[in-house]
Amino acid sequence: MITLDGSRMTDRASMHAELKAKLRLPDYYGGNLDALNDCLGERRERELVVITRAGDFLEDCGPYGLSLLRVFSDNGLQVLLD
Repeated sequence: MITLDGSRMTDRASMHAELKAKLRLPDYYGGNLDALNDCLGERRERELVVITRAGDFLEDCGPYGLSLLRVFSDNGLQVLLD
């Protein structure tokens, strides 16, 4: 299980920093949703992703945050919003 802190994801830059740290993404990770999609596509394990304080995250990141959820779904990751 991977736990992301929604209160730490207040904009695109902080969201990608949290993703890089918690998902253990490679150094070459480009910090955008296309790069995330590529990195997740290379992973074999399909873990559960829990986003705590999801209301804060969705309010702060808006449509971009919803796009993140779509990238997770497209790559077979289940997401629990807490």
